[in-house]
Amino acid sequence: MAVLARSTNTQLPATLLAALATLTLLTTACSSDKKAKEPKIGQAAPKTAAAPLPTPSQSTAAAGPPISEADATSTSQAYFDASKKARAARDIHSISEIEAGALLEVSTARLERILKYGDNIGNDEDLAANSNIHVASPQGAPGGDDRWLMSLGRQTIGKQSRGSLGVLRQDKGVGPWKMSFLAFTEVGKDFPIVTQIATVDNKESAASANIYYGQEICQDFANYLDGGSTTTNWGPRAKAVIQEDRNNKRDTEGLAKGGSVTFKTEIRDSEKSPAWKTSDGGKLVMCTTRSSSNLTAGSSPISVTNSQSFQNLNGRTTKWKTLNVVNVGMTVFKIPATPDSPIDIVADSVRALSSDGTPA
Repeated sequence: MAVLARSTNTQLPATLLAALATLTLLTTACSSDKKAKEPKIGQAAPKTAAAPLPTPSQSTAAAGPPISEADATSTSQAYFDASKKARAARDIHSISEIEAGALLEVSTARLERILKYGDNIGNDEDLAANSNIHVASPQGAPGGDDRWLMSLGRQTIGKQSRGSLGVLRQDKGVGPWKMSFLAFTEVGKDFPIVTQIATVDNKESAASANIYYGQEICQDFANYLDGGSTTTNWGPRAKAVIQEDRNNKRDTEGLAKGGSVTFKTEIRDSEKSPAWKTSDGGKLVMCTTRSSSNLTAGSSPISVTNSQSFQNLNGRTTKWKTLNVVNVGMTVFKIPATPDSPIDIVADSVRALSSDGTPA
């Protein structure tokens, strides 16, 4: 089953979080946002661990009955509330009960870095308040298939707000709902109105074999980021992301000072989310990518400074013989109804997964 959550009044924001300070050492496969000033939210950190997301009433034999609109809204909001409490408490176990896939990987990695090295670099998502989530009529799916809930709402950071698009999954239609994808819009932009899961034959059956995922769009974008050719007519924001990625790679090559640098962007096909139809006849495609930068120093060590990407460097300027940086990108593309029209990015996020190497 799929449930759609839609914001009726979403204003959206500038972001995002994995900037490599002054050195721009990353291949951000999915984001063109510039780093904003860290907001100061005067709120005491909760001391308690997060509770698991509510599990709607369901049969134990196969997929449960359709989730009600009230349960869908509660489930979506519960994720954001539980996530904030778990992060404040540095509770990795609680995070594992409410997230899955690549999103859980990056959340776990960040909390492990904080527990080991401290938390002297703020994070927008940790500080934000999430609200204004609404749902449309639930949609059914055949028994035994995964069920999906799309949650569109508003995330407030300081005095700014941005649209959030999250995808929660219920494995085989039973057990807890877990967030597996989360991306954000820019300030001043709105999501198109979303209606239901997109299918291969454009019929309403949301059986797994009939769901359209749009992975060919994801793969083409990843190939283009890695310097390959593209068959897609990209829109202005997608082109800006590609150009920024190329600039970052050029700057990164300079850090190696004559050494070697390799880049690779891969799509996380095993964690794909369904595409969703929009009211204008188009589709939203969700893409999750893993981008890696691998550097070997040449004439002198590689020097980097701390940032949200490099929380584990603990604020010190650090020199390396080799350095490996991995980021996870989550991007939402809008495919227009008219063939050959530009495909563009409407929401995205880049989160640091790891940064390690051989110290100089």
